Amino acid sequence: MAEKQKKKGRLQRGLLIASLALNLLVVGVVAGAVFNGGGPGGPQRIDLTVGPLTRAMDGERRDAVRDALRESGAFQRRDRSAIREDMQVLLATLRADVFDEAAFREALSRQRARLQSGQSAVLEAVTAQIEDMGPEERAAFADRLEAQARRGPAARRQSD
Repeated sequence: MAEKQKKKGRLQRGLLIASLALNLLVVGVVAGAVFNGGGPGGPQRIDLTVGPLTRAMDGERRDAVRDALRESGAFQRRDRSAIREDMQVLLATLRADVFDEAAFREALSRQRARLQSGQSAVLEAVTAQIEDMGPEERAAFADRLEAQARRGPAARRQSD
């Protein structure tokens, strides 16, 4: 019985670590896209679950999404610091002789809250732009989105 509980505990810890890694990856990609500027002369790219949507938008609407995200405050420098601090908490709980489940869960919960806040801001910004489109513009957008979904993101071009 004790062996069964031990295996279950290991599985839960593994799942929590995998969840944290995925959350951090998504937050990092979104924050990097928002603050990176898309490279030299390139458009800002936002890759989350709405990545194809923003890539299919014309430059003006994509810029409006980027501006709305900046104004939302969802991806701030202080978040990166807090992410690093929570990662240190997670690492410390994993390395401790006695596992502090409460501290581990609290740190993961804070990471999840940051991720959900960012996802909500992205959803609101993208939806606002689509809602503002007329029927013809939405149809053209749908065509670009369909093409985008088939071929994926274009490679970034570098200026010489």
